[in-house]
Amino acid sequence: MATSRAVARRGRWGPAVFLQAGIVTLWMAAFLLARLLEHSPHASLWFPPAAVTFSTLLVVGVRALPAILVACTLATFVAELQYSSSVRPAVLAASSVAFAVTHGLAYGVPALLLRRQPERAPADVTLRSVTRFILLGMMGAALAAVCGVLALTATGLIQADAPGRLMAAWWMGDFVALLTFAPLFIRWAIRAMAAAGLRGAVGFSPFIIDPTPAAPSAWLKLGAMAAVTVLLLVLAHGLQERALLLALLVVPLVLQLWVVHSESRTAALHGVVIFSLITVGAGALFNVATDVVALQFAAIGLAVNTYFGLAVPALYSTNERLREQVTRDRLTGVMTRAYFEDRAGHELERARVRGDYVGVILFDLDGLKSINDTHGHAVGDAVLAHLATRCASAVRPGDLIGRLGGDEFAVFLPDADVVVAERVVARMRKALQSAPLAGPVAQVCASFGWAVGRAQDSGIAGLLREADKMMYERKRQLRHRPVDSV
Repeated sequence: MATSRAVARRGRWGPAVFLQAGIVTLWMAAFLLARLLEHSPHASLWFPPAAVTFSTLLVVGVRALPAILVACTLATFVAELQYSSSVRPAVLAASSVAFAVTHGLAYGVPALLLRRQPERAPADVTLRSVTRFILLGMMGAALAAVCGVLALTATGLIQADAPGRLMAAWWMGDFVALLTFAPLFIRWAIRAMAAAGLRGAVGFSPFIIDPTPAAPSAWLKLGAMAAVTVLLLVLAHGLQERALLLALLVVPLVLQLWVVHSESRTAALHGVVIFSLITVGAGALFNVATDVVALQFAAIGLAVNTYFGLAVPALYSTNERLREQVTRDRLTGVMTRAYFEDRAGHELERARVRGDYVGVILFDLDGLKSINDTHGHAVGDAVLAHLATRCASAVRPGDLIGRLGGDEFAVFLPDADVVVAERVVARMRKALQSAPLAGPVAQVCASFGWAVGRAQDSGIAGLLREADKMMYERKRQLRHRPVDSV
């Protein structure tokens, strides 16, 4: 029994230790890469460890803190070796604690706020989620820069003549890396958690799952974007024109937007990383210290445009749902009264220009109150929906059908005379008779009235009044035939 418990404990601890080691390894690899790209002491073109910290705290939560604390301690030791002639144990100890606390808290706060977001559909990339990711990432980078510089200056690790300038450079480096690398790191962290059999936070991440897999064409487009970016950077460096550099970097942005709107989400995220690697790599290769801000803003601009571009389909979908709610009656699927009157008004104006005749058909369900009282409102709703569906199937292409309210419906007939109106009514009656409704009310019957007039002399309201008079006159004539109102 004791042996089995020991095995179980090892089974639980094994994945956790593997995860901690993976975080430390990734963090330190990113840190050493950032050291190669320093453009001034303690300031890099970008600082990928910020993206590692933010992503792991978002996905893993507080369980990632031990690995981050170890990584921050190792990073402080590397910085002490680089900027000091000898290791100062007291400074190293104090700086390790200060950097670990400030760095962890700075990115833990925005990660915690994003973890508290309500769970969404996995495929959703919304403007709200993208905006929160960008703004909270910016806030975390600012906190890390301000608190980090103040804390490490107080411990003696940093001697800064202009701390404000160092804070700005630190903030930009952190933010660029977080913005460009965090989405992919989030994916990797979730996959690592799943591989280790551990549960991570998936309530927020608009970057996790692709609705469709990446196509081979995506990598061709990304390769073209990378080649164009390298060519433009080499050209700008050779000509020593910073203004030209800013202008030319618009071209990769256009190519990236082409990827965003034509390929998968994975391809778009890889495009952000590729562009960031090329631009900061060019900064290190060409030693373009004066172009640091230009390169950083280029990377930020491409990333932000990419993420908002990924949110466009969700925005279109939301707008389509809102439009559907405004224009379509939820029960019957035909136009709402407001939308019907608006569309009919536009068609009437067009008919007036051409000098056409127009028509209106008005109809309602026979015996709705009796159906509701006898069988319930659910059956009454089903009968109304059936009536609207069958009648809508019988109108001409271009005719407009809408629900005016209750059981009353109207059809607007562009370019129609009395003969056309009578034919449409006959088709609607036939459609109702030929398709009985399954349920307690098999045969659905309706009363019809119609009116036709010259568009120059008629208005929608006037035609509806005439059709209404005709419909109720026919109801009075056929009152002795409660079932067949034809």
